[in-house]
Amino acid sequence: MPDFTLPHIGAQAALRLAASGDAVLIDLRKPQATASSGQLVRGAERRDPFVFSHDDPLTADPRPLIVFCVHGHEVSQFACALLMLHGRDARYVRGGFEALKAAGAPLRTIES
Repeated sequence: MPDFTLPHIGAQAALRLAASGDAVLIDLRKPQATASSGQLVRGAERRDPFVFSHDDPLTADPRPLIVFCVHGHEVSQFACALLMLHGRDARYVRGGFEALKAAGAPLRTIES
């Protein structure tokens, strides 16, 4: 079986690209994980991973797409693969939201 690794990016590089507008950062944490953290990354597009699909408008955005979940495992890697099926320049953040937070991501509190 061939060894296949999905494209990934470190948290600091992802934050730099998103801040410059050269990429779209997409938060795909499950709703319970997002609510539990009480925080969102400023400027990140929020999508529910249970309904993120082939017809999402972000699949048409011409910029590179950078996805993250809580830890950078199954959810963000699946989304990365889905976006790549559309021929998109897509990567997932190694370490996910936790890595972004540790790298100093601009956060905002979720308002009730």
